[in-house]
Amino acid sequence: MFLTLSADPRSLNSGSGNMGEHVETLVIGAGPAGLSAAHALARAGRTVTVLEAQAYVGGAARTLSFDGFRLDVSGRRLSSADPAIRAFWTALLPDELEIAPGAMRLEGEGRARRGQPGAALGALISAKLRPIASSKTLGEWLTRRFGRRVARRLSAYAEKLWALRPEETPAQPACPSFRSEAGMRPRQGTGQLWKACAEAVAQAGGEIRLERQVDGLRRDWSTGVWTVSTKAPDGGEEIFTADQVISTMPLRELMGALTPTPISLFHACELMYRDQVTVAFTAAPGRRRTPALAEIHGASIKAARARALEGEALALDYYCFEGDALWTADDETLIAQASAEARRLGLVAAGSVRDAQVVRQRKVHPIHDEACDEHLKMIGLDLRLHFAGLHLAGRAGAHGDSAEDQSIRTGLSAAASVLSRVVAPSRIAA
Repeated sequence: MFLTLSADPRSLNSGSGNMGEHVETLVIGAGPAGLSAAHALARAGRTVTVLEAQAYVGGAARTLSFDGFRLDVSGRRLSSADPAIRAFWTALLPDELEIAPGAMRLEGEGRARRGQPGAALGALISAKLRPIASSKTLGEWLTRRFGRRVARRLSAYAEKLWALRPEETPAQPACPSFRSEAGMRPRQGTGQLWKACAEAVAQAGGEIRLERQVDGLRRDWSTGVWTVSTKAPDGGEEIFTADQVISTMPLRELMGALTPTPISLFHACELMYRDQVTVAFTAAPGRRRTPALAEIHGASIKAARARALEGEALALDYYCFEGDALWTADDETLIAQASAEARRLGLVAAGSVRDAQVVRQRKVHPIHDEACDEHLKMIGLDLRLHFAGLHLAGRAGAHGDSAEDQSIRTGLSAAASVLSRVVAPSRIAA
């Protein structure tokens, strides 16, 4: 078996020549969740093939290189309280991890604040003395943790992230986004970790096939075997069969690709995701030094995060819906907007922006509104009853929470289910 880092048809089984290739486990998606699952399975001696729609591994956790700077698309640190996940990172990159500072907070055009919000001490003490009994919404959780005054300031960031007010956002899936602990990062960017993981999968006998867009999944009731169809790089169709499938593709898209049509498809169609647009550029520094990572809480600034890159480069991250005005805007418009906001934040000098790049990434944050729990409950029941041998992993794949280690955790959990011969899908954590 081999690791495919290109999609040259001459080096792959592609087109109509590949009909019904069988593998023990198919993994859909070569992002952190899919690669974590494949790594665990391959090291356990199982045959595993990863199908990735894009021409690269890592998904949103990939690192792009431009003239003068590297850009981690997701901008996320490696942060986890789970010893098994920390051991997973260090085993892959034993000498390449360094400390990454926690997030700072930019109050719009005001000054930056480090660590957890806590400026309104009186409101915070009041919240501690008269706490809300239980935090059902993100707004209640923020008030309990930081006090009402600071919670109101954080609302703007929450709305940028999920397009929902904190009062409309369930607490549990959202809370990890407001914890700013320090973490780790690979010296050459987050993508270094997932390239190393992909290489380890190949060395253990697994296979990764790029530019394989999965467009159909069907389970044979009599044999329990899954048939998965993909579009190959040459435009032809490839068919794979597998005993079990681990899917990291967005849950809404997965449900639409299943045959027969799931009873819960209506519920899946109600699931929503936030997409990300990142504008990165080099520029002369302004009056304020760009933090390594800063959440922008000012409502007058549309960017949600600012990040320092190598040299004099920085990036602004925007969250939107695929197809809306921000997502479809041309690069020149986005660069002009990001440049203007960076100047207002004091991060760059006027007229100094150059070498700008725009990167769009789909489905980076699942949205959890008030109806999401019920939708996920019905989807989970449907999958357990009718689609045995299908396991969900990843943030978008399991429509999970915002914890930094969510993708890896669900990938390892799905692999453990396969190794334990559990055929029912893992319960969706709403």
